[in-house]
Amino acid sequence: MLIRVATESDIPQIIELLKVSLGESLIPKSEALWRWKHQNNPFGPSPVIVAESDGKLIGIRAFLRWELSLDGIIKKACRAVDTAVHPDYQGQGIFKKLTLNLIGEMEKEGIDFIYNTPNADSLPGYLKMGWEKWGKLPLKLNFHFSQGKNNLPINPESWSKIKNIVDKIEQEKLALAGLNTHLLPGYLAWRYRDCPLFPYHFISDGESYVLFYRIKEGKMGRELRIADFFTCRELSKKEKNEVRKKLKDAEKLAAARFTSYSGLKYANQKILDLGILPIIPMGPIVTLRQVNPLFNPLDQNWNWSLGDLEVF
Repeated sequence: MLIRVATESDIPQIIELLKVSLGESLIPKSEALWRWKHQNNPFGPSPVIVAESDGKLIGIRAFLRWELSLDGIIKKACRAVDTAVHPDYQGQGIFKKLTLNLIGEMEKEGIDFIYNTPNADSLPGYLKMGWEKWGKLPLKLNFHFSQGKNNLPINPESWSKIKNIVDKIEQEKLALAGLNTHLLPGYLAWRYRDCPLFPYHFISDGESYVLFYRIKEGKMGRELRIADFFTCRELSKKEKNEVRKKLKDAEKLAAARFTSYSGLKYANQKILDLGILPIIPMGPIVTLRQVNPLFNPLDQNWNWSLGDLEVF
């Protein structure tokens, strides 16, 4: 078995391997998704390695590059994402070999830490390889029991309406509490305009605030998920009321059963009015692996949004 760095010509085989190993599940595997995720990422192309036997790809491991800002200091990270081993070769330790090999390469690069949101099946394997539990993302939920039904699609609005505010957010250093995704130029368009998996919508005045959300069907009913919410300055009382009204209008248009938002962001912003239910830890479980011995990610004041941790 040969372990090597993946090349452009490997992409079709990688997609087939992902399909054979994992199936389509909720996220269809495609070259378009792969290129958006691993090649067009504004934080840089993903480090990807593959295992090969007799000229055939039998395993793949990819980390998604990410950057975070802590008091103006940029921390380099990776998110452990796509991995697959061909069914004929499973149970031979290939997943572990690929993962530890790629971690070693990231250590050489000077990456500070690795994080991900594993499911129940993969969590034990990550813990054995040095990952530690941070816990479940706390969520703020607001239920709407009388929203009725609406099966009509929500038409996307033109990105041009928020270009000014997006440019302002990405060019100015916003005073955000804790450790946040580094909003470098191009990030928001990549993340919310160009995402091929599902449409994102926004609420904005075009100048001082923008809220990104998407509609998600789930076991608890239709969810209006607030992925990210940014303000360029302290909003006036009138502006705060406007944001809340626009959000309620969006909830009604979507016939959302409930609205969700990161409890970390909600506690820090205190702008949206999402009801009286307490913030509870019921979001995705987050695990962290220290790479830089001088930076312990478990000790940080995290300020994750739902958009930061969505699986894609």
